[in-house]
Amino acid sequence: MQELKRLNDPLEIKDYILQSKSGFADFSMGFLYMWRKSYQFYYTVVDDTLVMGGGYDDESFAYFYPIGKNTEKALSFIEEDAKNRKGLRFMCLDDETAALLCNRFDNVCVTSDRRWSDYIYNAEDLKTFRGKKYAGQRNHINKFLKTFGGYEFHEITREDIPAALAFLKEFAATRTFNRSAKREFENSIDLVTDLFRYNCFGGFILVNGKIVALAIGERVGDTIIEHIEKGLPDYPGAYQVMLSEFAKHFAVDGVKTINREDDSGDEGLRTSKMQYHPILIKNKNYLIVNCLFKKIRPPVIIVGENVVLSDLTAEDKDAFFRLYTDDENNRYWGYDYKEDLGNAEPTPDYFYSFQQSLKDKCEEYSLAVRHNGALVGEAVFHNFDFHGGVETGIRILKSEQGKGYAKAALVAMIRYAKDVLEAGVVKAKCFKENTPSKAALLSAGFKKIGSDDTYYYFNA
Repeated sequence: MQELKRLNDPLEIKDYILQSKSGFADFSMGFLYMWRKSYQFYYTVVDDTLVMGGGYDDESFAYFYPIGKNTEKALSFIEEDAKNRKGLRFMCLDDETAALLCNRFDNVCVTSDRRWSDYIYNAEDLKTFRGKKYAGQRNHINKFLKTFGGYEFHEITREDIPAALAFLKEFAATRTFNRSAKREFENSIDLVTDLFRYNCFGGFILVNGKIVALAIGERVGDTIIEHIEKGLPDYPGAYQVMLSEFAKHFAVDGVKTINREDDSGDEGLRTSKMQYHPILIKNKNYLIVNCLFKKIRPPVIIVGENVVLSDLTAEDKDAFFRLYTDDENNRYWGYDYKEDLGNAEPTPDYFYSFQQSLKDKCEEYSLAVRHNGALVGEAVFHNFDFHGGVETGIRILKSEQGKGYAKAALVAMIRYAKDVLEAGVVKAKCFKENTPSKAALLSAGFKKIGSDDTYYYFNA
């Protein structure tokens, strides 16, 4: 299967990012470059459609909504890819795409965190600060002019990069950074250093030849995303002057809005951004798709006719080992442990640990099939999809076959899947030549729904 690969350079996906109509800062070259070290991004292209996701670690990995012509195929790819991760999560969704995913999946949880909402402003408002509601901003600019006698706006060129970096270091000397702010500042250094490589532009304010404020941004569609805005505290009013000049010089030729990104939960920054009167605080919805695995609550005990299905224990290791290493009995199981072990010798501990690892990855939940307390086989719930479906599997020790344990276990599994897990469909399959398995599935209540060259497929 095609795999996601680490995004080392946003230029690799530039053509797709420029197609984005989300309006979020996250879908921009500068953002992806700034945060590539802190937030690990991965991507692939499926049928000319960008699939991308990322996170600080595996636990937080989430996908963006695909960008391109075939989002349906890309979403199907994401569902398969997510089976090898710790859940299916989507991030940075606007309300429309969140609604699309809610319609696609049966069991979802949608949240948004105000800390990460983008502040969107009318570009013309920020150019002039016209009107009563902007009286405060105009007062700051007037005081700046009165105090410092004037200023110059200078658009950054390649030759200005060293001076811009020197300004950022001077700015840092005036601040005490918390962990988040320090990371943002370090990332700002990176973006300014490679400003022109990543579709960005910027400018600074000069007072008597000294840089006192700086802003960096880029254009995506009809929106300018402002990634960096810094001003020296000894020059009150510098931020207002900088923002106005930034808008005047760059919000042209059809630019309608300016996205000044989020406030990261900083109350002072939130107050400041609200004072500029955003026309929209654009929520980034976070959506978790809950597959049925999450509904399994150990310890599991499923009582059937003459059998009990329950969690494997250390005492089951030897019997479980015999079940796994009976090659003749397992020729129709669909998994050969030798493919993973190679020339290494299998052990009871290996198989027990292997099965526990599948549970840890939410990939497969294995249960012992017991008669009078002894393990006589294994029952598995696996191939959990994100639409309320689960597949079942059963195998019985050769010495215990022909006693009705397979049928009894399958009947109990169907009941548990539908009543406890609330599965919309319970699936199974068997090799065409495995006549006993087919008979057990049909006798347990499964209905044959199709076949291919290898398998019969069943639903219950």
